[in-house]
Amino acid sequence: MTDGPRILMSSLPIGTGHDIAARALAEAFVMQGAQVEFSHHMVADMRLQTHLYFFGIRYVPGLYGSLFRLGDRVNALWRNHRKGWREVGHTVLKSVYEVYRPEIVVATHPYGLTAWSAVKEEHPELRLVGVLTDLSVHQFWYEPATDAYAVWFPEQVDDLARFGYNRQRVWTAGIPIRASFSQPNPLIGRLRQGPVVLLGGGLGFGPYMRILKRLAEVDLPVLAICGHNEALRFRLDEYRWPERIHIVGYVEHMPTLLKAARLVVGKPGGVTAAEVCQSSVPWILTHWIAGQEEVNRDRLIMHDLAIRGDNNLNRLVCELTEPRSPLSQRIIDSQHRWARPDAAKELSVRILGL
Repeated sequence: MTDGPRILMSSLPIGTGHDIAARALAEAFVMQGAQVEFSHHMVADMRLQTHLYFFGIRYVPGLYGSLFRLGDRVNALWRNHRKGWREVGHTVLKSVYEVYRPEIVVATHPYGLTAWSAVKEEHPELRLVGVLTDLSVHQFWYEPATDAYAVWFPEQVDDLARFGYNRQRVWTAGIPIRASFSQPNPLIGRLRQGPVVLLGGGLGFGPYMRILKRLAEVDLPVLAICGHNEALRFRLDEYRWPERIHIVGYVEHMPTLLKAARLVVGKPGGVTAAEVCQSSVPWILTHWIAGQEEVNRDRLIMHDLAIRGDNNLNRLVCELTEPRSPLSQRIIDSQHRWARPDAAKELSVRILGL
């Protein structure tokens, strides 16, 4: 057993991005000789919020988006949120701390960050780090007791500074993704012959049927990845598609797939954004979760990392898959500028330095 620093990863299974980032960081910590444990001790306390979240984004997205934006502006909502999750920290996580005795807690979800801040209050030697998996900083991510934040874009430093957080303690290292994405892509600069890949995150979220019907009109192979959404996969399988359309569930070999793809179509999850950016593949945004992913969409477009295609999808598919497409090359050039393949390794070194 190693005698390295004790790290506790605090994540919550709402979507898959939070856990992917946590696992990528955990691997990097182990390579640095640290002892790593995972904490999902708040899952039981998150059941109601999780059900409300998925109900909101699926059935009343407009209302959910409005509440999300309101929560970012109204300080009273932040105070109530903070009070509630600090109570979870006092009642649940204090005993977890006594068992694991971590020196550093790394939270990839805002509720974990806030709850562990209550433990840090009694154990000031505990170091607390927030690792963001979206491209903006909602007020609910702000925790004054946090020793450092990890973000991707400079705009997120400004987001935290508006709450009064010290800019010097915000690291623009990127979003941690699997180490296999850092391997060189031999297909850069060549005409890729892989499929158009339709992504909806690990949960297979979005209007797949409508998007896939539009993609089926273009004479290109398409791979629709449904993630863990088996109901979606079954529903798509029931439809009679052209032979060039393929439906699959969760895919483990995503680095290989994205590096071979000729185009990605889908929603702008934060971890997906980091993975696509590292794969140097043109990206069309077709749908998004109201609230956080609307900001993700706007910032990806602002940095030329993707384009919006919810209204003119087929025209853009044809344009981006043309040989020597200027628009495609512009996106790939921006991806080269913004890719952070060593985010997990860099963050592990910085965090252990605390």
